[in-house]
Amino acid sequence: MEFNFKSRERLWIIVIVGIVGLVVLLVGGYLVWQSFQPDEVQPKVVEKKTELPRMANLPPKKEAIPPPPPPSYTPDAPVLEKARQALRDGITPEEALAMAKSLPESPEKADAAFLLLEYAADSGISEAALAVARYYDPTDKEPSGTIRKNAETSYGWYLEAMADGQDDAKTRLAQLRSWVEEQANAGSLEARELLDTWR
Repeated sequence: MEFNFKSRERLWIIVIVGIVGLVVLLVGGYLVWQSFQPDEVQPKVVEKKTELPRMANLPPKKEAIPPPPPPSYTPDAPVLEKARQALRDGITPEEALAMAKSLPESPEKADAAFLLLEYAADSGISEAALAVARYYDPTDKEPSGTIRKNAETSYGWYLEAMADGQDDAKTRLAQLRSWVEEQANAGSLEARELLDTWR
């Protein structure tokens, strides 16, 4: 009886050891098998270069005309305020032209005169149109205050002044065209566009 009990006990131990051994063998085999398997083929992510628009690849545009300096006077400077008040009071275009010519010397004189001259030019006074064209003209060396030079705007005002009999406009227009041609040859797109529309 004792022998049978020990035999059964041994048999159970052998079965348990066999099962544990089999499990260890299976797990070990699976792990070995996995280590020899190639990694899952992941689709290779090709980093796409961000394509910039064609214009972004061009060199930075060179500013042909530097912006005007900030005003050295307050927005309510006396001469400027005088010009604004005259316009609010309903000054005539002829009076605006005369007033622009007679403004006293001051830091804000160019801007004050421009307000008056632009009003007179918009009203059809050719002398004022010529003066406004000169404010915008990049070749003109007279003070232009805070008015930014602009060849296209200048061109338009010169044409208007010339159509109304301002002889000086023709000479100044020729100088402006030479400057625009130089800028176009230097690569300015705006200058090329202006030349395309030049009459």
